[in-house]
Amino acid sequence: MTGTLDRKEEPLTFEKVWEMFQESDRKFQAMSQETDRQMKETDRKFQAMSQETDRSITRMSDELRRSGEDVDRRIKEVTEQLGGMGNSNGAFAEDYFATAMSDKKMFAGLKFDDVEINLKGKSGAIKDEFDIVMYNGNAVAIIEVKYKAQTEDLEKMVTKKVSNFRTLFPYYADHKVYLGIGSMSFNEYVYAKAKELGIGMLKQNGDTIEADTSFVRAY
Repeated sequence: MTGTLDRKEEPLTFEKVWEMFQESDRKFQAMSQETDRQMKETDRKFQAMSQETDRSITRMSDELRRSGEDVDRRIKEVTEQLGGMGNSNGAFAEDYFATAMSDKKMFAGLKFDDVEINLKGKSGAIKDEFDIVMYNGNAVAIIEVKYKAQTEDLEKMVTKKVSNFRTLFPYYADHKVYLGIGSMSFNEYVYAKAKELGIGMLKQNGDTIEADTSFVRAY
């Protein structure tokens, strides 16, 4: 005899429902604890990464600051070295031309009686210094000295040096003023500008001074 035996569902009792509820609660608590654990682990890893990032940023900032300080220090050192070289070169040029002009007392074919070196003057708001000044009874020669002359130096002589000299030393206000510039080298632009403005050029040539003053004019 074959057939199927029907199984009757076991009726739910309060105890059975309570048991099911407790089992669900246990699983929920276990899942909640695991979720909390995972969240705490994630937070821990995030905090660790954040701290490491902060440390990296701090290290990079310190390195950049030190690098910047090193660059600033090197720039300052090089600037001071160049400034020192420039001052030394300028002083050498001034001494060279001052000695030569004091001995010769000649400029642009004119003979002068007296020579002043680094002549300074001040009157009110006007203050100026002149590298080499030569005098005679009716003329003054103002010689500026530059290690490497620029066109701006020539323009300044015409626009400022002449008027400042006459204001600071009114005794020579009626004297003719001749201008010259002494330099260890001249480029073609300076040479052309000097000819245009009538400023004589004095250049070192071995132990002597080579003068080009054929185009000098009085101011």
